[in-house]
Amino acid sequence: MRKLALYPLSLLYGLAIWVRNLFFDLGILQTQHISGLSICVGNLNVGGTGKSPHVGYLIGLLSPLVQVQVLSRGYGRKTKGFIALSTNSTAAHVGDEPQMLFNQYQDKAQFAVCEKRSIGIDRLRKEQPASLILLDDAFQHRYVKAGLNIVLSVYDQPVHEDYLIPAGRLREPISGLKRADAIVITKCPKFETFDLNELKKQYQKWQIPVFFSRYTYHALQSKGRILEQINEVFIVSGVALPKQLNEAFPPSTNIRHRTFRDHHTYTPMDMEEIHHFFDTFATTNSAIVTTAKDWVKIQPLLSAEDLQKYPWYLLTFELEWSDQNAFNQFISTYVVSN
Repeated sequence: MRKLALYPLSLLYGLAIWVRNLFFDLGILQTQHISGLSICVGNLNVGGTGKSPHVGYLIGLLSPLVQVQVLSRGYGRKTKGFIALSTNSTAAHVGDEPQMLFNQYQDKAQFAVCEKRSIGIDRLRKEQPASLILLDDAFQHRYVKAGLNIVLSVYDQPVHEDYLIPAGRLREPISGLKRADAIVITKCPKFETFDLNELKKQYQKWQIPVFFSRYTYHALQSKGRILEQINEVFIVSGVALPKQLNEAFPPSTNIRHRTFRDHHTYTPMDMEEIHHFFDTFATTNSAIVTTAKDWVKIQPLLSAEDLQKYPWYLLTFELEWSDQNAFNQFISTYVVSN
């Protein structure tokens, strides 16, 4: 019923997006084609498709072949302009996802944020003319065009069944896929539980490759300790699709979840609330669990005493592909041929 009430607003939004895209297609609004190697990882949705983990995967894949530079908008940061990430950067300074990627891959790539992508690209090109620039979430930023555009779509929230915002989660109509070079269906269940070829047929009109990925979660770790037995977890997260985090745990696990808005900026009061609530039910086999994206904002708020008293654990995972060789070859072919 709520979607129906919001549908007229979605029509107006869709009209505005259609006009904007038409202006770009006609050349009234100008697009900068990025010189040299560049890959954009984006989506048609407002968030939660797994862009940052896929950017991380590409960093690991490409860094042995070419110098990699990653450019993000830096959503949620308290600064503006171009900033190159360093060991002195913080999530407040550059945004949570760029900081998370920097912490994980600083030895494999250079990282920068800039809300005006064209300015950021020019700065990076001057520093490393022969690098490959990875754009984290710039598919709708049509003032720049990457050499290779990869669009992500969540398995259980397919773009062809969604609506434009505010009735749904689409930033633009599915026709935007005509600008994509590949689609990755993300956050899939186990690949043997569904028909991959049947799902590919739903995207065949776009005549581009379709790949499938899923998360394989690791054992919970904290300060070098691995939590072997889990009876109860208290998940703390500020991500776009928090319910999907429950899939990391066995069905028998008692799960409590404190959710915040995506990209939430945590405060000392939040930490007090979290710890107080945890104290009301905790046992020796209970754990407070959060994501790497949240941890870059939570960790600075925790004292040594907090870390000693409360069992904070980080939820980590790696990407699994239905056909990893095919995806790797697709990316490598672009790099080698350009």
